[in-house]
Amino acid sequence: MLAVASRQWWVLVVQGVLGILFGVLAIIFPDIALLTLAYLFAAWALISGFSALAEGWRVAETRGRSWPFAVMGVVSIVAGILAALIPGITIYGLIVLLGAWFVVQGVMEVYTAWRIRAEVSGEWILALVGILTLIVGVIVLALPVVGAVLTVALVATWSIIAGITAVALGFRLRQFRSRVTGAGQTAATSGA
Repeated sequence: MLAVASRQWWVLVVQGVLGILFGVLAIIFPDIALLTLAYLFAAWALISGFSALAEGWRVAETRGRSWPFAVMGVVSIVAGILAALIPGITIYGLIVLLGAWFVVQGVMEVYTAWRIRAEVSGEWILALVGILTLIVGVIVLALPVVGAVLTVALVATWSIIAGITAVALGFRLRQFRSRVTGAGQTAATSGA
């Protein structure tokens, strides 16, 4: 399997370069990045909705009871259409989701630190991280503009890190391929 993947090493390099480029462009043009996220969500919701409807159709033909798929499909399609027509709502929704996630994450980290305090030393670090995460979540919920900037920063950072990782992996696969190819040619010449 690794030998097969090594033949396509360049795909990972291209993917990585595109990821790095997207991350840098997201930092330079955060408004376009947010709009792109909204449209990507819209496309995903539409595809997911039509897929659920198609699955419901197949289920109805064999077993009946396809209404759950119909509900999921219709809700996804409506969400996709709204996200495409009114991307600001989608961006705001993503920001609220991010803020709520930070709040819940922070509370759970503080709670975990409190629960393990008798068994582990240094639990205060987890509690401190939890408090900081909770504060960031409250700020994001109170000031959605900060949430928008944070959302773009997180997506850009993730994209750049994933891009660098893909490029590094692609070049490692290239090195592996040249070693395998070189060993194969050596074995072929010595066997002849």
